[in-house]
Amino acid sequence: MKILAIPDIHEDLNFLARVQTQENFDDYDHIVCLGDYFDPRVPATDTRLEATANKIRELKRHYGDKLHLICGNHDLPYWALRPDCVESNEKPNFRIGFSMNCTTLERAKIVNRILGKSFWQQLRGAVLLDGILFSHAGIHPVFWPDSSSTEESYQLFSNKWDKAFASIYDEAMNPLFTIGKARKGTAPFGGPLWMDWQHEFLDGLETPQIVGHTRWPDEPTIGRSRCIDMGQVGYGVITDGRFKEKLLN
Repeated sequence: MKILAIPDIHEDLNFLARVQTQENFDDYDHIVCLGDYFDPRVPATDTRLEATANKIRELKRHYGDKLHLICGNHDLPYWALRPDCVESNEKPNFRIGFSMNCTTLERAKIVNRILGKSFWQQLRGAVLLDGILFSHAGIHPVFWPDSSSTEESYQLFSNKWDKAFASIYDEAMNPLFTIGKARKGTAPFGGPLWMDWQHEFLDGLETPQIVGHTRWPDEPTIGRSRCIDMGQVGYGVITDGRFKEKLLN
């Protein structure tokens, strides 16, 4: 099995285009985007935001189930604010929606004008492929259900994710969305969208993990797991379970 893992994009469509130029997406069995599609590291513009939302939607339409879209901590706030952006009887979750200064209602309206509810519901908390667990920030053992097999644990986790994602307008903060102390939160460690690689990650699951989120970590490898957020200059290729870091030409 051949898997392409693309870390945090942060509205850098030039980065994504260069990955597409360097790698033929059709050559891969699976393509995994590790989240954080939104909120650039340069001054934000409405044009860049619109282009990013359109590009992600276009890629999902083209590649379908072959493309796995992970939800990042910079993506969830736009889903949390969706009821204030469209006609809805639900109430937005302002605690999550405004958990970061870069998220505004104006930006959320742009994103939700392009991305419909059915698109949002395709975002995953994690994806298990060829014995490797992909997520945005990593999954602490406390969030990983005990079971008789990795596949069953993954299904149980996915069920928890679906319930948390669907009930975001009904509860202030699901444990899966919590921010750990290393990222100035109050929880002992962050959930799968917020866990800090350098200070909170544990290689304690039965399966290795590949994550993004923590940019340029001092040590990208912990045990069997790896953080591949290289600040939009690289990505990962996994061939039959073997990982290779690749930098853009």
